[in-house]
Amino acid sequence: MDSGFDILIGTPPTVAAALAEELTRAVDLLSRIDDAEFAAKSRTSGSVGDHFRHNLNFVESVLNGMKLGRIDYAKRMRDVRMETDRSFAAEKFNEAITRLMFLNQCDMGKEVSVVSEVNGSIAYRSSVGRELEFAHSHTVHHHALIAEKLWVLGIDVDVLFGVAPSTKKYWEAQRTSDC
Repeated sequence: MDSGFDILIGTPPTVAAALAEELTRAVDLLSRIDDAEFAAKSRTSGSVGDHFRHNLNFVESVLNGMKLGRIDYAKRMRDVRMETDRSFAAEKFNEAITRLMFLNQCDMGKEVSVVSEVNGSIAYRSSVGRELEFAHSHTVHHHALIAEKLWVLGIDVDVLFGVAPSTKKYWEAQRTSDC
């Protein structure tokens, strides 16, 4: 039966590998900041730990929901230890990375329903691959917010942390087109 989703064949699934790579960047950053920097609250948008926890919750929503055929981003775990305990956060990130690396191309095409965050009585048709694309984009976005928070604190963060792949390609094209 045709699911209506066109999946390009390739090994490993690019989106899962890209998301695992982005989460690996998070683990690396976790190892380079201290507990105070990780947990320091800001008045406007929470702590670095809050953003990391929020981020991983979305990835876990996809990974857990794909088994059920239903993803509900509003029903995230929200374990506050992720916001204050860097070791625990790194452990959870590494678990998600491992799970992502075991996904295969067939997993990408699995159809799932995604519960609307605006109206929980509505669910939309999607695929695991598409939701991993969303999780990747969401992760990169929050990494940009984390980078800004750390820069304000005077902590050096890789300038490419939190930069979308399309932006990196654009910058590279601009750099190579300048004579």
